[in-house]
Amino acid sequence: MMKIQLKKGQGCLDLEIPDEKISGVITGKDVAPIPHEKVDQVIRHGVIQGLPDAPESKQIVVIIPDDTRLWARGDRFVPCIIQALMDQGIPKAKIKLIIALGTHQDMPAELFSSLAGDFSARHVQILNSANTDDRRLVHVGNTGLGTRVEITREAVDADHIIIFGGVLHHMAAGFGGGRKYILPGIAGYDSIQQNHALAMQPDGSAHPMVRQAQLDGNPLHEDMMQAADLFLKGKTCTYVAVAANGEGEIFYADTGDLHTTFQNGCDILNQTCCVKVPEKGDFALISAGGQKTDGQLYQSTKALFNAANIVREGGEILFVAGCAQGVGNPVFASALEIFRNDIETLGKRLTTDFSMPAYVAFRVIDLMQRFKITLASDLPQDVAHRTGFTILKDPVQYISELNGRGYVIPFAENILPIVGRKDNIS
Repeated sequence: MMKIQLKKGQGCLDLEIPDEKISGVITGKDVAPIPHEKVDQVIRHGVIQGLPDAPESKQIVVIIPDDTRLWARGDRFVPCIIQALMDQGIPKAKIKLIIALGTHQDMPAELFSSLAGDFSARHVQILNSANTDDRRLVHVGNTGLGTRVEITREAVDADHIIIFGGVLHHMAAGFGGGRKYILPGIAGYDSIQQNHALAMQPDGSAHPMVRQAQLDGNPLHEDMMQAADLFLKGKTCTYVAVAANGEGEIFYADTGDLHTTFQNGCDILNQTCCVKVPEKGDFALISAGGQKTDGQLYQSTKALFNAANIVREGGEILFVAGCAQGVGNPVFASALEIFRNDIETLGKRLTTDFSMPAYVAFRVIDLMQRFKITLASDLPQDVAHRTGFTILKDPVQYISELNGRGYVIPFAENILPIVGRKDNIS
């Protein structure tokens, strides 16, 4: 019997399954994490090298992720950025931190330290991005795909931009990170909706090029790149990028030009976390990765989108996600409840009234129709049922009733499996 431990919130779900039922445990390449001290050195050197002339006279904005990217350890590494700037003689009053919310809710001030560290919270001003606050939005131009790009004023007013954040596979933009910290990160709500609406086709179906690891031909990515260039015109910019390995630990850090550093991060991530398997399995046993990545059902679904690539149509997926903060997005929850048996109506509605949370629900409902998904979570059972999920009741019975052979993905948020030559599975 193989013993399996899948993280759920601060705990784990322990399972035992016959060896002959497992085709492989998918973890990606065995890449060791980087010591935090080494990441500090990379960041400090890159931040200093990227400064413009006479930086002490410049307005500097540091863009950081919100609490959906805690794995990037902004609490540990953002203070390194701030300290490096101060050591170069840049006055604290010239430095601002902006939390890239996209369309997420404002972060309360008492949580700023968890995103940027106590040192940063004590020494520099920290702001949420503007989102729906029109008074803090500036129009910087329109993309070739028609998106009117409005950006948080404090960032527009800056001379030099530093972006800190992770590179990871993303179910719509291909990859998260890089240009995505500008649009949707610090962009206005309407700009974000225009960009994200490119994920749908006029007939109410999902655009086929809007998927994980896909950049070429992906309209969301192309639009985001143009928006970033519009915003950065006349500015200097340094991207501080990190990436997590198959166990959710930071194994890569780099700094440099926004687009080049982002592309390099995507390439490295694919080499490490994009795993080929010989054939689709009859099932997958997956975890969203524990408390750093499974706080909300909404965010945890990234693990589902990754894992579904290697499960046959009609197969089983055991989806382990703690969801201590609940569903995480009311629009996402409402769309699941209302349209879980009517995906066509939701798809048509998204073509005229797009919402990213509703789009994620659209994609989740599609998976629910194609696979048998069972949720192991701390969500209240009534909430899980209303959103369409079957709850795991008896792990032993569930395992005993699994047919065929399948895969285990302990950190499915960080691993993108694909069918091809067998690679990186044990």
